[in-house]
Amino acid sequence: MSKISLIIQREYITRVRKKSFLIISILGPLLFAGLIFAPMLIAGNKNENQRVVVVDETKSFCGILQNNSTVHFDYGYCNIDVNAVKKIFADSNHVSVLYIPKEEQIMQIQLYSKDDPGNDVVDAIQYQMNNVLERAKMKAENLDQSMIDKVKSDIQVKDIVGNKVTDTSYNAVLGYACSFLIYIFIFLYSVQVMRGVMEEKISRIVEVIISSVRPFELMMGKVIGVGLVGFTQFLIWLILCFGAYQVGSAYYQGQEINPKNAVVEQTYKTGIPVQNDNMNARNKIIKESMSGGLDNIDNMLRSTNWALVIGGFLFYFLGGYLLYSALFAAIGSAVDQETETQQFMLPVTAPLILSIIVMSSIITDPHSSMAVWFSIIPFTSPIAMMARIPFGIPVWQLVLSMAILVVSIFGTIWLAGKIYRVGLLMYGKKITYRELGKWLFYK
Repeated sequence: MSKISLIIQREYITRVRKKSFLIISILGPLLFAGLIFAPMLIAGNKNENQRVVVVDETKSFCGILQNNSTVHFDYGYCNIDVNAVKKIFADSNHVSVLYIPKEEQIMQIQLYSKDDPGNDVVDAIQYQMNNVLERAKMKAENLDQSMIDKVKSDIQVKDIVGNKVTDTSYNAVLGYACSFLIYIFIFLYSVQVMRGVMEEKISRIVEVIISSVRPFELMMGKVIGVGLVGFTQFLIWLILCFGAYQVGSAYYQGQEINPKNAVVEQTYKTGIPVQNDNMNARNKIIKESMSGGLDNIDNMLRSTNWALVIGGFLFYFLGGYLLYSALFAAIGSAVDQETETQQFMLPVTAPLILSIIVMSSIITDPHSSMAVWFSIIPFTSPIAMMARIPFGIPVWQLVLSMAILVVSIFGTIWLAGKIYRVGLLMYGKKITYRELGKWLFYK
């Protein structure tokens, strides 16, 4: 067995056997899912206890506005003076007083609260009151609501690219998720390489190791060994995510959707209480809407070219990792303390950070000149190209990007190896960029 193979085996087995590897491998998908869905759940967590006391001088809204998951209307004070009602609830939490003045001042509706009720409460009140006023005006103008409903249209634009139905929002989420994972992986494992090199250098273990192997062999063994750890972890995550999707899909398909759990704004469009004889029809519409949404997500997942997405992810993950980990290994060999790495890490990581900054622009227009160049330049292509792949890209751009990245990897490893072999045995000297430049020309 070659010396590089022994180093790779040692680096791989040492890290895979750690408890932290097992914990991250199992909990990683849950953590990423939490990062994605937690903001959505928090945003959707509406206050169910917000009480809105209605004071209505028009005598037109009492009993008309409907309760929902955000607002509970209280009509017990409709005919009482607003100032008296404000005093009653001046110190009450989660209680607001909705004051509706006379018709000539109807556009000056006010909501009094001790604490801010939030946008959801204000939006729910505005939405319902606007609908009530609109219907009142239509009735005053002798307009037939049934005729207005007939002429309303709800056009759905189906995006078809190359005879294949696609969804821009879905592609954007998929591209961003893949690019962000690559960004995290490159940083996480490249830093592990750098710290491993620094630990061996500071402890002087490296002096014993390089008596048996060449510095370049040691560097390559570390880079490849840690890279295989990341590759293994990604495969574990992929298997867990696929299994979770299959279980979740089977569960939802076997469950009957309960329309009562859905909050649909259309229920309140009339501004009047929902009649029991219309409830079944409304529930049927809600049920079909939710089922259609689940079916649409399932269709998008099944229609995705996962061979291209996963293959591209693996290539750009390994390519980006090899490119940057060699540079991080060189940085680790050149310094004696971790605090000294900051001056060298910023120029190295700047392209990665820049790629994340322009990610939104790339996703918005994946075929722009900026997106194309970022996906070809090797130091930004691992992130930029993965953001574009779900949208469909010309084959020549993908091939060119991969070819340039491969060539750049060999060039970067060769340059990093020159710094690595000198810096590994350099102690007690403050390293500068000028000094690193000299090391490149040592023979």
